[in-house]
Amino acid sequence: MIALDGMPGAGKTTLLRRLHDAAPGRVKIFPEAQPADHSDDLEITRDLLNEAADRIATAGQLVTAQPGLVVASDRCHIGVLTYRYALAQTGRSPHRAFDDALTLCHTMGLLIPRTNVCTLVFLVDPERSIARRARYATDPRHALWFDRSFLAAYHDFLTGLDAWITPHPELISIEADDDLGWPQLAALLPRAHASKLTAVLAPEAREGR
Repeated sequence: MIALDGMPGAGKTTLLRRLHDAAPGRVKIFPEAQPADHSDDLEITRDLLNEAADRIATAGQLVTAQPGLVVASDRCHIGVLTYRYALAQTGRSPHRAFDDALTLCHTMGLLIPRTNVCTLVFLVDPERSIARRARYATDPRHALWFDRSFLAAYHDFLTGLDAWITPHPELISIEADDDLGWPQLAALLPRAHASKLTAVLAPEAREGR
């Protein structure tokens, strides 16, 4: 499975849509998980992390049944950790909520490197994140995602992942340029992931999209 996470406005959802459109029937996309309607932070976090773990297990089953299938996910456990960290750093929730999320990730084995799961973390500075999503700026439902202090904390966590997660070849941080596409991403992936992705996207790669 290839999981895409990182800053809002970095192009994750757009890239996943292009991947699906380029090879319908050969790609399975898990959309961004939505938290259940809980009032308890720990339960919300637990639900989202359970979803992340379920996606890993389901991806394995799908690929076993269809070896050529590319499975990708819009966000993963890293997004849950980053969100909780940014809330704590900006005084919107207690630091305990982030600590609980980190403990759950360890307990559930989500921070253990897996050769069958590659995570791409897309980075873009907060101002560029805001500019790319300007059409949503006046929608009160998205107000938090336009708060500069929150985005700065979000960015700080993502650029300092080594403090929380042991570096490994399947965890890759990428500066999200405007012209970033799947052929460029494939070149950054470990060989097994790159080979499968290239096979699925061969026509797109030839056209340089």
